[in-house]
Amino acid sequence: MRKVLALTIIFICINFLTGFASTQDINQERFQIDSLKEVNQIETNQEQIVDNYNQIAYLFGGINIDSSLVYSSKGIILAKKINYLHGLAVSHSYQGRALIEAGKLKLSMENFDKALIQFSLEGDSINMLDCYSGISYLASYGSSQLKSLNYNLKALEFAEKLKDTSSLSTRYNNIGAIYKRLDNYDLALNYFQKSIDLEQKIISREQKKISKEQLAINVGSLAISYSNAGVLKVEHQKFKEAESDYQKIKSLLPKINSEYVRSYLFLSLAGYYNGINNFDSTNYYIVRARKICIENNYQHILVRVYRQQGETLLKQKQYRESIYFLDKCLNLSDSIGLHEEYPEIYKMSAEAYSHIGNHQKAYNSLLKANSAIDSLKSEKVTGFLVEFEEQKVKNEQEQQQLKLALKNQQVENTAIKMRNKFISALLAIIFLILAIVIVVFYFLKSKKNNKILKSNHKLIKKQKLLLEENIQKLEISEENLQKSNATKDIFFSIIAHDLKSPFSAILGFNDELALHYNEYSDDERMEMINHVGNASKSTYSLLENLLTWSRSQSGAIQLHKEAHQIKSLINESISPNLATAELKKINVVNNIDDTQMVWADKETIKVVVSNLFSNAIKFCNSGGVIYLSCKLNKNMLEICTRDTGIGMSEQIMDGLFNIEKNVQREGTNEEKGTGLGLILCQEFVHKNDGQIWVKSKLGEGSAMYFSLPVHQSN
Repeated sequence: MRKVLALTIIFICINFLTGFASTQDINQERFQIDSLKEVNQIETNQEQIVDNYNQIAYLFGGINIDSSLVYSSKGIILAKKINYLHGLAVSHSYQGRALIEAGKLKLSMENFDKALIQFSLEGDSINMLDCYSGISYLASYGSSQLKSLNYNLKALEFAEKLKDTSSLSTRYNNIGAIYKRLDNYDLALNYFQKSIDLEQKIISREQKKISKEQLAINVGSLAISYSNAGVLKVEHQKFKEAESDYQKIKSLLPKINSEYVRSYLFLSLAGYYNGINNFDSTNYYIVRARKICIENNYQHILVRVYRQQGETLLKQKQYRESIYFLDKCLNLSDSIGLHEEYPEIYKMSAEAYSHIGNHQKAYNSLLKANSAIDSLKSEKVTGFLVEFEEQKVKNEQEQQQLKLALKNQQVENTAIKMRNKFISALLAIIFLILAIVIVVFYFLKSKKNNKILKSNHKLIKKQKLLLEENIQKLEISEENLQKSNATKDIFFSIIAHDLKSPFSAILGFNDELALHYNEYSDDERMEMINHVGNASKSTYSLLENLLTWSRSQSGAIQLHKEAHQIKSLINESISPNLATAELKKINVVNNIDDTQMVWADKETIKVVVSNLFSNAIKFCNSGGVIYLSCKLNKNMLEICTRDTGIGMSEQIMDGLFNIEKNVQREGTNEEKGTGLGLILCQEFVHKNDGQIWVKSKLGEGSAMYFSLPVHQSN
């Protein structure tokens, strides 16, 4: 059973890692596909259109197999029509790849064979390597492992010639798997070790040059090679030797992003620990593999997870539980058409039924095991290669007969020419004269046509440039419209955000007066009314500030930078929010130096200070303290608003000044916010030639800093 599992891991995982398209960035591939489709609508070169169809088929290979088949078929039809042989061969090659994924193995082999003939005539080693790689993969499904080995060796020859290290590693793994099936331990281990050595060289040499995603793929390939070697050693009861391979796998697992590969590695680890009777670790890795398979619908891997769980329970003499998981394995295998493990599963079921005394079911399971062995031998997939090879021999015989008939015809034609030499010479002279006349005629005519074609070409080129220019203008217009819409959305969000604080004070005092009017003296009521009045005035002031900001976004406003006493400016800015602070019983300690002067635009800085102070109130606990301070740093004055509130995590701080992340959270009294106030602060501080930043720890309060240029005369 482990032989089947190992071979499946090798062929599926290796082809998953080195298939049509990387999973790094599907959006990028879809963008390329759309671009190529647009190009084909205006392209006039037919061969280029074929090449574009092939590139689209290649890109769809990792996204949508049906679409890949559609575009490779389009390439075949057009390439045949214009007799573009190289493009036709590439189309057949990509069709062969897609048909593998579609499960149409015979058609896939036919396409690879057609492509290989043309690539051989061209001496195209790179594409010949790809064809032999695909054919070797198909041959692995057949009954003759020697035939699969032969194709892999041919692919290996080209990979070595081209020094294609990724293909070499894949070939070593595949050849090792074939020798493993042929029970040649030494040769199988030798090729697995070659793959390990090569992958290690690739990683050590290229890890500083390639992307993290590509490095993760290479690490995954290395882990698979270690797994192949480990499974081989476990099968031969060489657990001590296998231990180092599985330790390497465990060290590489954190660096592997692919859930697909991780599930296979977890399953391989489960098999190793089951072999050494460490059932706790076996169950641990079975659970991890099963979780990934269920979350990602990897049903063909889940089948093997159930089988491994059944085998482990059988080994622990938990026979009824073992039967349960073996039955789940059989049911799922039947639903997805995966039958190669039936004999082993039925044998384990027979053993479990025998131990619980159900000898009838044990006998039936043994009968099914034998029947499964016979049915696997008669599967269509094991015979289609033989049928294909026979057809190929028949085609070659027909070609030989055609060549012989052509040769005989050529001999006969030569004899006729010799008998009629004089007539042929005379006809040749006449033909030559006619040819000269025709050539001269067509030369004059083509000269005229060329002028027309050049004129048309120039016109088309001019129209193409004009079209491209119009497309570019439309894209710019669309981008400007999106920016305008985004600015509008931000503007309305900020209005909601900045007006809420003063209205909290207005509504708070209004509710207090409405509910407890008679409980207060006239002086206290008058004080509350004054607070409401002050907050109302500040609200109007905030509206003016926000309208000023909106005009700055549209470029309709210019900043008026002047010298300002910073303490006076800050006092004026925080005044509208003091009532809210008083409601939360927050003490405000103002340590701003009243001698310091800054060079800035008053209105925009007032908006900055008001936002920072409002946020400090929002996230400060009732009864807390807000400190206002400043200090000189060279030619900049750094102003700090620090609170003793709830603080921030690293994740929140990372998104504070990023409009795309739009950080929002409630204040200590469940105050709401849009998360856009600090974006406004950042814009206004930058316009005043300053910087803004934050320091905070969760549960220990926050300190918001911004800097402004010091007035030169200061």
